[in-house]
Amino acid sequence: MADTTSRLTSLKARITQLADMAGSDREGEARGLAAELSTELDRLMAEPPARPVSAADQQRQAPRAPRDEVERCPVCSLRSFNFQKGSIRESADGSLEAFYRCGSCAHEGWREIK
Repeated sequence: MADTTSRLTSLKARITQLADMAGSDREGEARGLAAELSTELDRLMAEPPARPVSAADQQRQAPRAPRDEVERCPVCSLRSFNFQKGSIRESADGSLEAFYRCGSCAHEGWREIK
């Protein structure tokens, strides 16, 4: 955080320098914008640092493979509809889906993870 604070302080000084360099025709606008940006930087420096994501949090957030990695194919009715590893996504309603491919008829489709 100390490094971030020093970088933000440096950025704030450069914004003030930029406002000083603005031409006389738009000097008021430049100073106003510099003041707004400086205020925003002050607010950012006052915020507490974000908590880093721990390994335990990452484990909890990682989607799990479906319980049944092989299901009955909806087309050929054989039990050869196989889960494709690494193919989990979030569906439109917020649940998780897994991609399956049939080893017999090559049918492909997404199934909700139960």
